[in-house]
Amino acid sequence: MFLRRCLSTFSGLLTVMGMIVRQIRRIGLVVCISWMLCLVPSWAQLPHETYDFSMSKGIAEFGRGHYDVAADMFERARAAKPDDLETTDYLGQTYLRLKRYREAELLFREIVKKDPKAAPAWLGLGIARSQQGRYQEAREALSQAEQLDPKNPLVYFYQGLVAQELKSFDQAPELFSRAMALSPDLTPSARYYTGISYYQRGLIERAQKELEAAIASGVPESELARSARAVLQQQAAVPKGQKQWDLNLNISGQYDSNVVLLPIGTQPPGGAVGISQKDDFRTAIYARGEYRPIQTDVWTAGVAYGFYQSFHQKLARFDVQDHSPSVFVQRQIGPVQARVQYVFDYVEVGQAPYLFAHVIQPIFTIAEGNSLFTQLQFRYQHKDFQDDLFAGNSFRDGKNWLGAVTQYAYFADGAGHVRLGYTFDMDRTGGGNPTVATPGVPANADWEYKAHRFSAGFGVPPVLTLRPTFAFDYYRQQYDNPNSLSPTGTTVRRDTVLFFTASIGRPVTDWLSIAAEYNYMRDQSNIQFFDYSRNIYSLTLSGRF
Repeated sequence: MFLRRCLSTFSGLLTVMGMIVRQIRRIGLVVCISWMLCLVPSWAQLPHETYDFSMSKGIAEFGRGHYDVAADMFERARAAKPDDLETTDYLGQTYLRLKRYREAELLFREIVKKDPKAAPAWLGLGIARSQQGRYQEAREALSQAEQLDPKNPLVYFYQGLVAQELKSFDQAPELFSRAMALSPDLTPSARYYTGISYYQRGLIERAQKELEAAIASGVPESELARSARAVLQQQAAVPKGQKQWDLNLNISGQYDSNVVLLPIGTQPPGGAVGISQKDDFRTAIYARGEYRPIQTDVWTAGVAYGFYQSFHQKLARFDVQDHSPSVFVQRQIGPVQARVQYVFDYVEVGQAPYLFAHVIQPIFTIAEGNSLFTQLQFRYQHKDFQDDLFAGNSFRDGKNWLGAVTQYAYFADGAGHVRLGYTFDMDRTGGGNPTVATPGVPANADWEYKAHRFSAGFGVPPVLTLRPTFAFDYYRQQYDNPNSLSPTGTTVRRDTVLFFTASIGRPVTDWLSIAAEYNYMRDQSNIQFFDYSRNIYSLTLSGRF
């Protein structure tokens, strides 16, 4: 009986102990789980939870303009879902705001590669490329955006900005107008840039109206409004009502070590008659006046008259008088100024008729920026030489064709410049192409040539009010036929002409200046009669009225 009670008590104890052990195990598991959870960072979430949270926060911060925080959130979201195009687009847009244009471009390129019809990505790609100065590539991307989303005003706005950078000033206003029509909110910015385009085209009145409209349609004290006012003030400083006439007058005292007859750039007459091989002093007067009865933002037309007279102390037979009336018309086409002029030249030498010339000359000046200009020039000249002073001079009658390109680069706010140019010209005298010219008989075939000219110039900013300039020309003439003045009458003439000019000048008043100049010329010819050198020293007083 006692034994039975003991066994029953022991069995009960085992049951209780088992219950205790099971409870301890349960408690231990809970503690263990709790401890393990403590080791997990509080931010650890499942991938979809990370993406949702980061995107939501990124969009919120983007809307607040906190682009650094937004970029961090979008980068986390993209790490959770690398292939999500929406996240990639948001991140690209954020990089644009942070001016991280190269990184933005890579993201937009990734999007359009996967989805070629993603219009916002093409727009973003165009913006990113334009901000890197790759305007032609930007134009191509924006064109794709326009095709996919023709109702997006930002597409046309940025197309207008790119057109301006590509100097397509005539296209930009239309693009800005389309942007305004689709989104009135863009009106202040679009009108501002439209005004800038008109200024670039020389349409001053239209530019002023657009800038005034930009100020009126936006926030009065915004940065854009202040910029518009600054442009208007700058233009207001330009005198209104431009003069319709100009007059320039130059008077020079010169010493010439070898007086040579070279009116309006012609070659000297044959033999020693055109090259004196003598030095002399002379006074030279040059005057030119221009009157423009038509003068608008786009069109200019007028007449001009030039006069030149030289007086030699000893060699009066080399005195030159040149009259050159002309008529011209000029049009501004965006950054291009196109001018066509007709000039009639009447030249006397030693008070005897020497040359009648008719010249037609188209000139195109292209503004490639505020400090870079390119000029294209073409010329047709019909020359009628007279025999009054130089026998056989009329054998030189004929035609001249010329084509030239010159580029000007300015620096130091326009106070200095660099000039490079190339010219090709050709004379056709109509004398045929004889195999051998008759010795001693000046034939017009002597004067047919083709020539190449390379020129360079350099002007430095004023030093103590003195303005130095330098110029160098290399001129190579290749004549077509044997020359009658060669020893055998069978030598084809070849000339290499070198020009060097150095000058230094300074203003005396607003309308008067003075300059000292040195000119060197060396004609290296294989025909002795045309081989010479000369040095000219000049002191010139110039007036501009």
